[in-house]
Amino acid sequence: MSTAESAVIPLVDYKYHKLDTGPAMNATITREQALNYLKLMHTIRRLETTAGNLYKEKVIRGFCHLYSGQEAVAAGIEAALQPGDALITSYRCHGFAYSRGNTPHSILAELCGKTSGVSKARGGSMHIFGKDFYGGNGIVGAQVPLGTGISLAYKHMNKPNVVITLYGDGAANQGQVFESFNLAKVLNLPVIYLCENNQYGMGTSAKRSSASTLYYTRGDFIPGLWVSLI
Repeated sequence: MSTAESAVIPLVDYKYHKLDTGPAMNATITREQALNYLKLMHTIRRLETTAGNLYKEKVIRGFCHLYSGQEAVAAGIEAALQPGDALITSYRCHGFAYSRGNTPHSILAELCGKTSGVSKARGGSMHIFGKDFYGGNGIVGAQVPLGTGISLAYKHMNKPNVVITLYGDGAANQGQVFESFNLAKVLNLPVIYLCENNQYGMGTSAKRSSASTLYYTRGDFIPGLWVSLI
């Protein structure tokens, strides 16, 4: 068992779009930080495993999109965010609902249609919210223009914060996504678009649905960064 209080972690190579340089190629992490990240990822996995079991038992009705296997994205984002920064994501939102401050009990209660749930049993699996967390959105890709709008509000309010707007490869080809990119550049909005490419949109592979899977280059005049979590 290691007793070191910190470690230097080599990072994977990045791919750049309209960037001359990127993040550092290594990161220093303390023991406490590492344990916190592991705890966050482990809790999200346990939360989703429980949700999956409840769904199989038909305790959870309707759809139930799990975040299993993508927990490192949530941990990495939360490590970088500052107080007051906001986040909006797709219907695969349980993990972020937890990382943004909701309890596992309140999230599972919402999934089970209980009034003790995060959204008082009105949102279900796909519409969970919290402080600086704008969902959980059931319509594919709809969160992208919403996140853009939130960043516009932040700009008008002179808030020194950023809005993380997540979407998947399954939503990447929608017109509203490209319209959001354009508006963000025209107005210089404080928004970061993050495409979580898990290779499949439902049952369709990214290679079958996209002429190009280089999603980090899709912003045209917006700089892009490709990161591998594998």
